[in-house]
Amino acid sequence: MAASPPAMDRRTFVFLILTLSVCANTALCFLGSLGIPYVKRLTKISFQISLVSAMLAFLYRIAYSLKLEAYNFAALKKCIAPIMDSNGFQYTVYCLIFLPGRPVVSVTFPIAVCSAYQVLTIVNKHFSHLEVYQRAGGSRLFAYTEKNMHRAMMMCATMENSLLPVVLAELLTPARSVSKVMMLVNLLRSRYKCSDNTVFRIKYTYYNTGYYHQQFWNMIDEKTAPIVARLGPVNGAVGALKRWFTGGTAGGPKDKPQ
Repeated sequence: MAASPPAMDRRTFVFLILTLSVCANTALCFLGSLGIPYVKRLTKISFQISLVSAMLAFLYRIAYSLKLEAYNFAALKKCIAPIMDSNGFQYTVYCLIFLPGRPVVSVTFPIAVCSAYQVLTIVNKHFSHLEVYQRAGGSRLFAYTEKNMHRAMMMCATMENSLLPVVLAELLTPARSVSKVMMLVNLLRSRYKCSDNTVFRIKYTYYNTGYYHQQFWNMIDEKTAPIVARLGPVNGAVGALKRWFTGGTAGGPKDKPQ
């Protein structure tokens, strides 16, 4: 007799609803950005709902993970430090940066990918015993996404960093915001050094967030280094900027799974 699937607890149910909301509203936002009649008017609200849903999920995880050992400053500092380095906190800041502005579909991509992984994990755990799930190829899809998770996380890191030119370009428009640029730059610095390898309630199959961001900047450095080296004094300024951005850890790991 086959074992019964595990019961879905309250926390799992909350994550399932919120991450499904992220995925659905990201899809709606994308369709609206294509100018599809009737759907176009939903672009902004779906963009905002996607970000808010993700924030609620991240904050929910942070809230129930808090463990304060004592009611004093030292204990509070010890409790907050790992939170600041977590994907949940950093993605919450990410959502807050872009929530007030115009809808940019690419902003929702990283959180939608992470949400899709969470949905697939929950569905596979609780519904893989169903025949319809197996016939639909659910188990094969889950196995494929798990195997290629490092590629998905690399795409997320690339998309996050690629938003920097977007907000810099906005400085030339009436929608300019210097504070937005500064917040994003500091967030990307934190992402570069982030040692967290979990998001929502799932764990990366390879490495941590910082690894993928370092891979991205290593690639940019390899492409631009020959050009920058010929620019004389500019080379020194670029080097100083790199040291500031990376906290003196420029270079990062070079190896990655195939």
